[in-house]
Amino acid sequence: MSADELKEYLATAIELAKEVGPAFKDGFWRKGRFSNTSDFAAEDKLGNEADCVTAVDRYIEKTIFARLRQIYPDHKLVGEESTAESGNGYVITDDPTWIVDPVDGTNNFVHHFPYTGISIGLAIGKEPVVGVIYLPILDELYTAARGLGAFVNDQKLPLIQSPALTSPTSLSQCALVSEHGSDRSLKTMQSRLGSFTRLLTDKQYGGGCLQNLRITGGACPDLTLVAKGSAELYWECGPHVWDFAAGVVILLESGGAVFDGAGWWGTDIPEDERVPKPLNIWNRKIVAVRYIPDLPGNPGSGRELQRQLVKELLEIVEDIDYTPDGVQ
Repeated sequence: MSADELKEYLATAIELAKEVGPAFKDGFWRKGRFSNTSDFAAEDKLGNEADCVTAVDRYIEKTIFARLRQIYPDHKLVGEESTAESGNGYVITDDPTWIVDPVDGTNNFVHHFPYTGISIGLAIGKEPVVGVIYLPILDELYTAARGLGAFVNDQKLPLIQSPALTSPTSLSQCALVSEHGSDRSLKTMQSRLGSFTRLLTDKQYGGGCLQNLRITGGACPDLTLVAKGSAELYWECGPHVWDFAAGVVILLESGGAVFDGAGWWGTDIPEDERVPKPLNIWNRKIVAVRYIPDLPGNPGSGRELQRQLVKELLEIVEDIDYTPDGVQ
């Protein structure tokens, strides 16, 4: 994959995100074609009261997919709304695959909370190589392609640079973004809340004494916060590939790192096997850590600190079992 090809794909994703931006804003403010609330139609998704879909989700995904089919007729398409409605039964291949979330953070969108946006990612060989996240209400456009850097509104990421950008050595110096998810079964909520409790609890009681826990309501804004340097970590079990495929590219190109998010709490995994594993974007478990500068006189220490923080986190969060996306 040449740099020119990646630039072409990135340009396409940017163009598409900007093209549907006005419809996104109209829907958010209930104006224009979405001024009639009966037409807006926020519905429970597949009978789940905690998850919803709107006419805007469907309109934006349909528009983006129609354009992609014109431009790249041989490429595969995976989208939140069409995939969810078809039972998530697509086959994952090495072919170029566009992964789209038309409205990430739909609950935020419905409740007029601005941390919501459009996510367009491209995977080749099952790995994400292009990512665009557009948060229209915040007027933030995040763009990245493998090896070409990451930017927000043409400013290079991370936005926060040294010396303001610190090199944390423990969770007690970190802010974490995560989500409560749409699976509200008692077992899942007990597991998730147990992990949050341990993350926040003081170290003398076996916790991580996390400095701050934030829930913004969407994986895309979560990952942009980490890429900017406004949060140290993002961890979640349960999001789908369309929630974070684009964000992974942006995070990695900003100097961050991503790993498998399956926690070790309550398991019998031997200590010598408790090492952060590579991320598989289709497995719905992710932990991401921001760029960390090297400590003075210690080249490479930033990467070591990233893995150290992830290991500390995974030691005290519990894995939640989810069916992987697609058929691998």
